[in-house]
Amino acid sequence: MKLEVCIDSYDSMISAVVAGADRVEICSALDLDGLTPSVGLVRMCEPYDIEKYVMIRPRPGHFTYDGLELAQMKEEIMAFKDMKIHGFVFGVLDADGKIDIETMKELVYLAYPKSVAFHRAFDYSIGGEDQVEDLIKMGVERILTSGKKPKAIDGLDLIRDLQEKYGDKIEIMAGSGINSSNIKEIYEKTGIESFHMSARDYYQTETSYNNFGGAFSDYSYAVGIEIEMAREVLDSL
Repeated sequence: MKLEVCIDSYDSMISAVVAGADRVEICSALDLDGLTPSVGLVRMCEPYDIEKYVMIRPRPGHFTYDGLELAQMKEEIMAFKDMKIHGFVFGVLDADGKIDIETMKELVYLAYPKSVAFHRAFDYSIGGEDQVEDLIKMGVERILTSGKKPKAIDGLDLIRDLQEKYGDKIEIMAGSGINSSNIKEIYEKTGIESFHMSARDYYQTETSYNNFGGAFSDYSYAVGIEIEMAREVLDSL
């Protein structure tokens, strides 16, 4: 059983490690569903003995990128490639909403020998479930999916089908809305053994000043007890 946590701060990296996560997806801007993180954050995470994957996503929004955006993604892969990480997380769709196989091949080749996971662009794709073999052939090792539903608990049928068809060739990982109260049900109904969660918790940083004529609030994310609870559930299965 593997539990992956997406993080966008050094504090949340420490919390994920302490809480027992097996792997982290290092991002920035989790409120935008994750963008490419800073070099500084990844550098600070390097010493920890945990699987580390870096998100490569140049902007929020859809997953069809123009030439300049793809050039940026390639530069970002090269910037992180020699760091102490295990791999990358990215996904590209074409203008028709299908997985852009040729562009994915370019990026996977560039990332080698680092591993590659295909993120939830899969859930926004048209017919992506019929292109899984192409991802396997190019060397993608993992697909993150909610079963093409807003929450994984509502997409169990597709997650189960993907696991039954491809689970012996590629890791199928459930994500979106995963928590300690539903992780056992998802496991029992799909047979998957990999789970992705953020377990976000908002907290307000205390400040001693009042800015712009009103209350100044700085919100961050933390992971903690929910990860520990989910880990306990997985360990009991």
